[in-house]
Amino acid sequence: MNKYIASCAAVLFVVSAQAAELNMLSSWNTNYAGAKYTVPKFAEMVKERVPDLTLDVKGPEAVSPFEQLEPVQAGLYQFVYTHGGYHYGTTGIGMGMDGVDGDPDKRRASGIWDFVDKSYNEIGLKLIAMPTSGDGYHMVLKKPIGSSGGLDGAKVRGTPVYKALIEHLGGSLVVLPPAEIYSALDKGTVDGAAWPVLGALGFKWYETAGYMMRPRFGDVTHLILMNLGAWNNLSSAQQSALTKVGIDLEKETWDQFYGLADTEVVELKKLGMKETKLGAKYANDLPKVFSDGLFGLVIKKNGSRGEEFAELARSAKLAP
Repeated sequence: MNKYIASCAAVLFVVSAQAAELNMLSSWNTNYAGAKYTVPKFAEMVKERVPDLTLDVKGPEAVSPFEQLEPVQAGLYQFVYTHGGYHYGTTGIGMGMDGVDGDPDKRRASGIWDFVDKSYNEIGLKLIAMPTSGDGYHMVLKKPIGSSGGLDGAKVRGTPVYKALIEHLGGSLVVLPPAEIYSALDKGTVDGAAWPVLGALGFKWYETAGYMMRPRFGDVTHLILMNLGAWNNLSSAQQSALTKVGIDLEKETWDQFYGLADTEVVELKKLGMKETKLGAKYANDLPKVFSDGLFGLVIKKNGSRGEEFAELARSAKLAP
């Protein structure tokens, strides 16, 4: 974190003065539809509805997705649009939300939204929103599912989010950043890639992988986080308006992502991709295996806080 300290004083001084423009990182560029629509929409809502506040957005070319949390904690950037799997080394709580029912109203009513917010507060961050895509994950594969009904030793690109599920299906996890997926598929370094349903079209993975694994699984939970010091330096009017923006963005994207995902699948089929189904012995317990695997990683990373998280999700019937 030391390499950011020199810049932080200047940045936080500007924030404390409530300057018009704050900096935001995005873990994805516009090839990923989950960022193509959500990030500009958030920036637009902030500009229109939060007094004296606008955003200057930088993508993964500025800071690697796996390294973006630190400069936001330090205050060099004030916002980040990311995924919990990209900072599992710091906390597993955000990643665990992929195993929780994504309905934004249920998440807030159950108290799990506040739990996640408080968990990030402890590491210097404020949760603004969790834009989520329901039934949002799948795998693109170079070959169809075989007679075993599973992955038969396939090497599948992913993050820790997918580890338990990939191994349950008989595959092995290969961790790669998004920018390397196309070439890894093309060269045969991996046999498939686990990713949100939104993505294969923009990244052109249909050129290197011909199949989409079914059924879909999980709820892709994107995180909009803010430096806690920058949040505290906002006026009460700005905080109130930004909170409402987060609530409205979650509701809007919950509906929008379903439509975008279904449209993308139609387009991928037109380009030659086909659906390939898991065998019943794997497909039937897919949601529970995915959630249990995620929660296990959260508990491993966060200990008793992870156990509280899993219990809250299950007691609210937001996870199998």
